[in-house]
Amino acid sequence: MLLADEEARPEGEKDGSPLASRAGGEKLADANRTHRRIPVTSVQRHVLLFFSTSAVIPFAQLSRGHTRGVTPGVAPGVSPGVTPGVSPAVSPGVSPAVSPGVTPGVTLYDWAVGDAHVAIYAGSFDPITCGHLDVVQRARTLFDRLIVGIGRNPDKPTLFDFDDRVAMADTLVSELVAADPRGAAVSVEKYTGLTVDFAREAGAVALIRGIRNVTDLAMECQLAITNRQVADIETVFVVTGEAYAFTSSSLIRQVAALGGDVDRLEGIVPPLVIRRLKKLQGDPHGSLRSLADDAHME
Repeated sequence: MLLADEEARPEGEKDGSPLASRAGGEKLADANRTHRRIPVTSVQRHVLLFFSTSAVIPFAQLSRGHTRGVTPGVAPGVSPGVTPGVSPAVSPGVSPAVSPGVTPGVTLYDWAVGDAHVAIYAGSFDPITCGHLDVVQRARTLFDRLIVGIGRNPDKPTLFDFDDRVAMADTLVSELVAADPRGAAVSVEKYTGLTVDFAREAGAVALIRGIRNVTDLAMECQLAITNRQVADIETVFVVTGEAYAFTSSSLIRQVAALGGDVDRLEGIVPPLVIRRLKKLQGDPHGSLRSLADDAHME
């Protein structure tokens, strides 16, 4: 795609070429007057590149079906095939707002039209870490609304029960949004069953996955392709800050279960979670006991 300062020029009339005669300069001026420049500056921050087996596509095209037949940038009620403000005399297939050479089918999203782009950041969050919150904050700049989904797997033992995980996530996310209200709104919801079903019910256009290192990437790519194949939903990878490259909820659970000093986890675990971990360590009959037994057996 050509950017605003890279419009197509007639052959032999590029800057510095000895063939750039007066006649060539007049042709170039005519070409610049004929073709409007693409307003890239207003959308550069909204173009999101992600892994796709077909192509790299703009963030606007992540929304499949959310427009319900409404073309972004075209007001409801406009006759199909007719672009507002374009004279019927315009040559077929030529859009005056797009310079020649622009990839066909690529539409810049009009944020005044269509529903909000909703993304799901799902996980067990047992416990929620500073790395999780870092992903949430970064994702807030990419979507209109973000849902943190707390999943429940009855076959998997957890450190904190379902309601505790939801309550902690809700408190920490609320504090994050209050500290920086400029980003997208974030809500915390709990769900059971498949994540893709939860995303479909929420009207999400994408799943958010945090990537810490190349090990995560290999596994998440396989999962992303599977979700797209079976549920027709895309996955957006958000790379965490380098400070959280090796933060893991499972390692935090092991440290707490084996009697480690959880105060040493400050910086990668929110203070609220550290207080809750200390409380569990003081309960000889709590969930940490069974996790400690499992750790010793391993």
